[in-house]
Amino acid sequence: MERIEMESTEVQTALAEAVEEVLETMCFAMVLSSSETAIPAPAGSDPVHAMLRFEGTPSGVFHLSIPVALARAAGSGFLGRDEEEISDLEATEVVCELANMFCGSVLSRLEKETIFHLSSPVLVTGDAGFPFVGAGISRWFELEGGTLAVNLDFQLVP
Repeated sequence: MERIEMESTEVQTALAEAVEEVLETMCFAMVLSSSETAIPAPAGSDPVHAMLRFEGTPSGVFHLSIPVALARAAGSGFLGRDEEEISDLEATEVVCELANMFCGSVLSRLEKETIFHLSSPVLVTGDAGFPFVGAGISRWFELEGGTLAVNLDFQLVP
């Protein structure tokens, strides 16, 4: 599948703005730092990886990787419940919803006039998960309690 090249700086800005806005407004979580360099493995144990495809001009794939403990903390703010009340299943459902919101927000910032069709986010394991080696544009975000990573990979649909 052929990749589409898009200005990295523009994509990085859109990733940073979208992720920070969604986390602040939907999860009441603050980003402590963010970078496009030296993407570390998400800090914490048991990372959860979610992926969704999007079709439009351009088309591609969006990935999110986050430790389950951080997903539970984000789920607490998102669902309005104590962190201890958030099950692993609910935490993974929040991860999928965050991937959906992050991707939609990034795409609407980059291509305001384009209509995109997003697949339902799915959990992925093994090679399909982090660290997104060699594909797309990645960024990591440090929050209190852990680090999450996102990746946006534009591709031409055959």
